Amino acid sequence: MKSKMLLFLLVAGGCISSLVAYLIWYYTIPYFSPYGKNITDGLNVEMVVVGITVLYLFLYFSILSIRSFQTPWRSFFFVSIITLLIIILIPTFYHVKYQFGKVRVKIRTEKIHMRKLEAKIDAANKSITELLAKLESERKENDKLKEQLSEIIRKTKSLEGGHKPKEDVVIQATSNKDFPKIKTNSEADNTDLDTKNQEIIFKVQIISSSTRLATNSPQFKELKNVWEYKDSGLYKYTVGNQIDLRSASALQSVFRRKGFSGAFVVAFKNGTRIPVREALKLLN
Repeated sequence: MKSKMLLFLLVAGGCISSLVAYLIWYYTIPYFSPYGKNITDGLNVEMVVVGITVLYLFLYFSILSIRSFQTPWRSFFFVSIITLLIIILIPTFYHVKYQFGKVRVKIRTEKIHMRKLEAKIDAANKSITELLAKLESERKENDKLKEQLSEIIRKTKSLEGGHKPKEDVVIQATSNKDFPKIKTNSEADNTDLDTKNQEIIFKVQIISSSTRLATNSPQFKELKNVWEYKDSGLYKYTVGNQIDLRSASALQSVFRRKGFSGAFVVAFKNGTRIPVREALKLLN
């Protein structure tokens, strides 16, 4: 009877020690732990107290049922071990549980962040696809406009009677390049006439320059009948005074063979530039 009382007191002392240690830790750790009150969240304190009490009751009856454990030193040893484990393991359990909770929250947050990032990437890919489609459409439209412009230029050249576009082809003259020595009278079988005595004449334009050139400069050496007129802010220089388009075209061919690839026929009425088609209509 005395041994049972001692055993009961031993177990009760261990139980009380465990409960006191646990409660002191539970209510003071939030003030010392860097995690604050978050570390004690989760398990209900009442449930832990009941669990410790049940554990010691189980220990008491286990020692009573096993004769070899009923010696004072063995009983004290087992009770002490259980008490130490409770004092150490319960705070450790709380800490591990808190860390696992943090990891779960972090994983959940990362998943949410990844979903948002994937949504942004999908939106960016969609925008890039739309932009590429738009650029491709604009490229095709530009190609179509270029084709239309080329067709208009081709038709315009054709309507001007050969290679002359409706607007003057500008050839910038260079000061350090002499023109080929070309005779434009008898070699081309052309008849030069005074522009004052002719109502409509045809000339061959060879140069357009943004700066004025002297007609007696070395650039026009051995060129006869060089005549200057200004149009659209450019100084333009012609040779020849032909009364018909055929003679002017022959003169144009001569200059083109000699290196003036941009030479073309222009028409004048009383010294005023007019379209070649209009000149032909007036002659007819």
